[in-house]
Amino acid sequence: MAIIRQEAKLDDLYIIDTFQFNLPKITSVFCWFDGEKALLLDCGTSDNSKTILSKLQSYSIPLEKLVGVVPSHYHFDHGGGSFNLWKAMKEINPSFTIYTNSLTKYKLQNPESHLKGASTTFGKFVGTMEPPPDEAFTLVKPDELLPLEFKGNVKVKLVHTPGHTPDHCSPSFFCGNQCLFSFAAESCGTTYRTDIALSTASSMPPNFSYDTYMQSFEKICSLMPEAIGLCHFGAITKSDVTYYLDDHRIFMKELKEAIIAAFKEDPSTAYVMKATEFLWKDRFGADLLDMKGSEQFFGNLRLALTYGMMVDLNLRPPKYEERIV
Repeated sequence: MAIIRQEAKLDDLYIIDTFQFNLPKITSVFCWFDGEKALLLDCGTSDNSKTILSKLQSYSIPLEKLVGVVPSHYHFDHGGGSFNLWKAMKEINPSFTIYTNSLTKYKLQNPESHLKGASTTFGKFVGTMEPPPDEAFTLVKPDELLPLEFKGNVKVKLVHTPGHTPDHCSPSFFCGNQCLFSFAAESCGTTYRTDIALSTASSMPPNFSYDTYMQSFEKICSLMPEAIGLCHFGAITKSDVTYYLDDHRIFMKELKEAIIAAFKEDPSTAYVMKATEFLWKDRFGADLLDMKGSEQFFGNLRLALTYGMMVDLNLRPPKYEERIV
């Protein structure tokens, strides 16, 4: 299957469900394990750390071989568990580190405004974000290689993909010039379907920037990865990579234009939401919509993504968290 929305092992790549928001198939993290060392990509919230470590063990990945984690960005549901994970792992592997850029480090160490804003949408599910100490980090400059190598001369580049957030990165695995796997995270939207590679937006406020995001999106496209990993949820491989990326390029343009047109007719958020609802039709799979609690979750999600686009268009002010220019 080329659209993988379940826990799975693809050669050295493992897809792990964090069961975030108490719902399956909403948020995924990834682990690359070559038998000698393992690297985690994203770590969910502070409440997900035990689940992730337990699932690594269920895949027979020894925790002492887990050398570090790369958070794709500072948001609570992807980098929020950094401190908890580091604290748990330093007892098992003292050299365990958080590989990241300087801006992600700063935001993880200063999470107050982000948590305030996130809690208004997701409530108790944001968890906590205790600031990791300086010693927990290994800084890597954007678009540079991590200081480690896997079997088969596989190396990891911290591909700089701002737009969803200004610090966003997409750690990508290369063998020579071939991109084996790119953890696109939220630089290429998300997917909530298993039968067809349709995308949704990842325009979360207040730091979403459409123009920057689309530049980063094209950057991922130019890598021509054999597979891409998404935060929400799973992986896309083979011919469906191109299908998905082509769909996302069109969807993002149409969403932006529809929001602008709706706002001109009636600037109320309720009207903009109603007028753009048609674009989201069939974007969420029936298996997810049938789950208890999913209607409220997806409703809140679409509202947040629409508001994020409106903030970037200067149609709404940012709330709670500062907008980084």
